[in-house]
Amino acid sequence: MEGVVSFYATVAGYIQYRTLAFLEAAVGRLQTGGWLDDRQRWRVDGYVVEHGRVETTDTDQLVLVIPPGLYRNLARITTRLFVGATDGVVVISSTDGCFDGWIERPLPAAAEPTPSTDAITSIDAVDLEAFARESGLGVKRFERTPPDEYAAWQDRVCLAFHDTFDPPFPPDLADQNLD
Repeated sequence: MEGVVSFYATVAGYIQYRTLAFLEAAVGRLQTGGWLDDRQRWRVDGYVVEHGRVETTDTDQLVLVIPPGLYRNLARITTRLFVGATDGVVVISSTDGCFDGWIERPLPAAAEPTPSTDAITSIDAVDLEAFARESGLGVKRFERTPPDEYAAWQDRVCLAFHDTFDPPFPPDLADQNLD
């Protein structure tokens, strides 16, 4: 994959599928891409990421859980994970060459056996500077702020964004420890 630039983003959420086959296809895509190992544990740059007791999948509810974490290149493929989805929300933010946040949800077409359209999700883009201003976190200018202070401010804004928009998990998963 020479020439491919990595993109790091904080990702959290869940996707519920119409059938087990769609859930298994999403898990397979994540395993092929290296985000999940053969035991369905989340990985970042080859290392297993511990997320407490949270399970990656719930085959009774047909749910895939993406525990909050900083993932390499996962944000590039989230739309493909919604094929066969009936419910869910994935919240993403990044400071990797950008300062962006977005919230992705399935459209009704995602659950169709063969979607009749390329649009299977809705993506709400969030201006993180505007979010910071509205949340009382102020706005820092890169040109006028020491790099460490600017990065710390971006991290606070992204954390507040996820605290505000990360979804509650389905009832059977909600009591699991995500720390």
